[in-house]
Amino acid sequence: ERSKSDNMKDQRGQDSTTNDALSTMARDGSQLKPPFPELVREMLSKCRLAYLSTVDSAMESSHLSLMRFTYLNDAGDGEVVIMSTNTKTKKFEMLQRQKGVALLVHDFGQNSLSAGLYSITLNGNCRIVENKAKADYYRKMHLAHNPDYPQFIVGEDIAILCIDVTSARICDINDQVTKWNVGEGKP
Repeated sequence: ERSKSDNMKDQRGQDSTTNDALSTMARDGSQLKPPFPELVREMLSKCRLAYLSTVDSAMESSHLSLMRFTYLNDAGDGEVVIMSTNTKTKKFEMLQRQKGVALLVHDFGQNSLSAGLYSITLNGNCRIVENKAKADYYRKMHLAHNPDYPQFIVGEDIAILCIDVTSARICDINDQVTKWNVGEGKP
């Protein structure tokens, strides 16, 4: 029979292991966050195009780009949006200076019964994936989701971007808006 002190030692060991894992995740830049609402997951899974808005603070203007994207639920980074861009673009220059982005995704023009019912604006921080192994993995997943567009995904001058979503505004066809943010967790 196990003593109370043995159980407490086991619990401390589990707590220590959990804390070590959390410390490693934090050190590696991973984020602990609540899951996206189901509707956001569904839209991000079926759509491939989004509009990426960045800010050019030097010019006091914004920049809008039509982007191919891939939604992933990554073991280390959680739910993220993966994109790629040429490193010789204004967008890439701006993302090196300013991380905040907005992403507009909609299901208009999709071939399904529920198409054209929602648009979602996601806000978050964009990071350029520097870790080669992680970038290669994300590139592979992004290409698998967008197989007809390797020219935008594969190449020496193509950087992999990872959007860590912090909030969402989900708007339906009746202009009803539901808000979600990482701090609250539920819409």
